[in-house]
Amino acid sequence: MDYNYQELISSKNIFKAWEKFYSGKANKKDVIEFWKNLEYNIFQLHDELNSDNYKHGLYEKFIIFDPKKRLIHKAGIRDRVVHQLIFDYLLPVFERRFIFDSYSSRVNKGTHRAVRRLKIFCQKTNNSEKRCWILKCDIKKFFDNIDHQILFNFISKQIYSSKVLKIIKEIIDSFEILPGKGLPLGNLTSQLFANVYLHEFDYFIKSQLRIKNYIRFNDDFVIIHQSKEFLENLIPEIQKFLKDKLGLDLPCNKINLRNINWGVDFLGYIILPAGTLIRKKTKNRLSREIKNRIKDYQSGKVSFNNLMQTINSYFGVLKHCSSFKLKQTILRLIPKKIWA
Repeated sequence: MDYNYQELISSKNIFKAWEKFYSGKANKKDVIEFWKNLEYNIFQLHDELNSDNYKHGLYEKFIIFDPKKRLIHKAGIRDRVVHQLIFDYLLPVFERRFIFDSYSSRVNKGTHRAVRRLKIFCQKTNNSEKRCWILKCDIKKFFDNIDHQILFNFISKQIYSSKVLKIIKEIIDSFEILPGKGLPLGNLTSQLFANVYLHEFDYFIKSQLRIKNYIRFNDDFVIIHQSKEFLENLIPEIQKFLKDKLGLDLPCNKINLRNINWGVDFLGYIILPAGTLIRKKTKNRLSREIKNRIKDYQSGKVSFNNLMQTINSYFGVLKHCSSFKLKQTILRLIPKKIWA
């Protein structure tokens, strides 16, 4: 008897996974339908997992703009509860293995901490005699090219329950772009799987190449060094590892080597020796979205509180860079009568 598995799939544990999944989604139509027969659905899911008869369902496709166009695949509610169950099981196992400077989809990490860390590295590396160089790379179609078998092998090194591994494989193999490749952007597990996959690359950079100043956010990564030549020599080694070990491509048009004086575009911000600016595209998008939100308020589609929440959230983005003039511009977009 696999007691570890029995504990994982207990009804009590599935209910906990449901409660986590349910938080913030109570008004969704499909969630409401599942909730109407909650006990039956949970116990049925338990029976399927307990009897090794669980099969992952199909995905619903839709497009979002975040800000660029993305195709999202959303699993059914029962499958998303299983995703939550597996995510909670795997996270503590792998979180302690991840390097400090991996910032995507992790607690107390995120975009702004990654940008702040890059600024710290640049300040330490940059001096009056030598300006630091930043090698910035973006893996081509990362999620589409994650190899299912390679990912499963990485997970199998840390998870020993054959029944847990069977559920994990069911989730991994439930979606593909090409035969045996690809993860859906909509799955909770996908972000964790992505970090597990690229942890092997992180380890290669830190332990084999012995790079100190390295930051990764999802499939974007930067390496900071005083020597341009040193960074140029790293590129073939990085490309070879990604291709040979992970089946990933880093083409020349995804590689950018810049001096800090020129400014480095990273995660929506431009980092310079004298400070941080917001990317022009991001600035234009914020202004456009605030104008649209104001129109929604004026037409009665959203409340004043909702409008101000949006504006304050955008100001939260701007507080991480030099943005006094932009904040004034945004405030001027708001008609005076709104404040009345």
